[in-house]
Amino acid sequence: MDRCAKVWGCLLFPFALLLLDRAVASGQSAASPGRAAEVQWRTDYNAARREGQDKNRPLVVDFGTKECYWCKRLDVTTFRDPTVARLMNERFICLRIDAEQEATLAQMLHIQNYPTIVIAAPDGKILITREGYMEPAPFLEQLQRALAAVSNPEWMAKDYQEAVKAIAISDYSRAIALLRSILEDGKDRPVQVKARQLLLDLEQQAAGRLVRAKEANDKGRSAEAVETLTELVRDFAGTAAATEGGHLLTSLAGSKKEFKKPPRSLRAKELLAQARKDYESGQYLCCMDRCEVLISNCGDLPEGEEAKVLEGTIKNNPAWMQTACDSLSDRLGLLYLSLAETWIKKGQPQQAALCLERVVKAFPSSQHAEVAQRRLDQIQGKQAQQTNFKKP
Repeated sequence: MDRCAKVWGCLLFPFALLLLDRAVASGQSAASPGRAAEVQWRTDYNAARREGQDKNRPLVVDFGTKECYWCKRLDVTTFRDPTVARLMNERFICLRIDAEQEATLAQMLHIQNYPTIVIAAPDGKILITREGYMEPAPFLEQLQRALAAVSNPEWMAKDYQEAVKAIAISDYSRAIALLRSILEDGKDRPVQVKARQLLLDLEQQAAGRLVRAKEANDKGRSAEAVETLTELVRDFAGTAAATEGGHLLTSLAGSKKEFKKPPRSLRAKELLAQARKDYESGQYLCCMDRCEVLISNCGDLPEGEEAKVLEGTIKNNPAWMQTACDSLSDRLGLLYLSLAETWIKKGQPQQAALCLERVVKAFPSSQHAEVAQRRLDQIQGKQAQQTNFKKP
C-alpha cells in the first residue's frame, strides 16, 4: 500500500502543478473558493502619492511585469486573502506599477527582481522593500510593521500639540519637557521627527540667548548679562545652553553686586517654583540646575534652603541621578548638532563635520549619532542610506 501511495503521489504531482498554472492564468485561487477579496489598486503614480499624503496613509507599491509568473501567483493568492485585502484597503494606498512601462522609477529604486513590494510612508520615505513571493501571513507581518513605523501613539500626538501651545505662549520649559518625553524611546515616528526639529529650534533659541549674555558681560554690561541669564535658566530649562548659563550666572553672582538686589527674592521664588515643577514631572537635571543657582545665589533665603533639600533628595536616589545623567548626555548631543547647523549656515562645513564626528564618537548607537551620521554623509557628498520614494 505504501508503494502504491508513492506511485500515485508521483503521478498526481504534475497534475497538481497544472491545476495551479490554470488557477494563476484564470485569476482565481484554488485555496479561496467563492468570491475572493479585491485590493483596490491604483495605477496613477502621482494621484496615489497625493492621496497618500492627503489621507496620511502609507503606500504599498507592487512592482511586476505582465509575464511574471510569481507576480500572478501573488495576485491570486496573497492579495486575495480577505484579511490582507481588507487591511490594505483600509489602512494603505495600494499602487500597482508595471516595471516595463515605468522603467525609470524601477531603476531609481534599484528594483531588479519581480515581484518586488515597496512600502513607503506618506511623506515618501521607504520603510520596507521585499523581493519575491510572500504568503499571506508573512506579508501581513510586513504591513503591520510598516503601520507601526508611521503611526503616532495618541499620547505622543497629544503631547506634541500641548508643546506647540506652550511655545505659542512662551512657556518654553514646559514645551521642552513634553518634547523630550516624546523622543525618549529614540524612534523615528512622524510626530517624533517633528518634535526633534522643534526641540532643536528651542535649543538654538536658548543658545542665542546665551551668546547675547556672554557678549553683554564681555562689554561690561553685567546687569544685562545677569538678567538675560536668569531668563535663560528660567525659560529654557532642559537645554544645554540653560545648563551652561546657570553655571555662568553662578560665577557672575559671586563677583557682581547687581544680582543681590531686592528683586532676587522674587526671582528666587520663581526659580524654586520651576524647580518643584521639574521635580514633579521627573525632569531631575533641570531641577538640579535651578537648585544650584538658588543655593549659590540665594543660600541666605528660605528658597535656597529648600533648594538644598530638593537637590539632596535627587542625589540620594540612584535611579533619578541616572535619569539626570542621561538627560545631560542628550543635551550635549543636541547642542553639538545645533552647533553643526550654525557652522553650516556660516559657510564652514569643515567645522560642522568636526562637531558631527564628535557626536558619532561620543554617543554611539544613539539617535543623535544617527542624525549626525546622516548629516555628515550629506556634507561629505555621500549618497543617503535611504532613498525617498519620489519620481525623478
